[in-house]
Amino acid sequence: MALRQTYLSLKDKLPAEAETVLVMRGRGNDELAPSRELLEEFNDWKARFTPGQGYETAFHFAWHKCGYEKRLRAQIAANPSATARLKALAERARTHDVFLICYEAYDKPCHRHLLLEIAEHEFGALIDPTPYLPPGAGKAREKGKPEQSALL
Repeated sequence: MALRQTYLSLKDKLPAEAETVLVMRGRGNDELAPSRELLEEFNDWKARFTPGQGYETAFHFAWHKCGYEKRLRAQIAANPSATARLKALAERARTHDVFLICYEAYDKPCHRHLLLEIAEHEFGALIDPTPYLPPGAGKAREKGKPEQSALL
């Protein structure tokens, strides 16, 4: 049992007993989602990306340029509702698999990785940062399909 993470397109492939928490804006857990201002700035920087700037992708470029990690950590720390929710999820994950779900695939930076780190360091959450792969995904890789990798 652990606090885990995955992305939205894999939600329906999670084990039936898994609990899910959507951590994107407008999905009922806005206290765990990035602020509108942070998302807007992130998207502005992403639009400015051009290859050859020293970043793997537009997502990595924008993540760095807008100070995403530092700002999201500060946002969560300053919001008592966010810290209380994350603490409750950390406690629940001691007896259940609880998945934080957002839009970004494993090859892109995403705030759910930061939420896992915060829950682990601040509330002693048992986390499993390993990307969730549905049953049979390993067989697909063996047949030549690319493997998804964790960012953090």
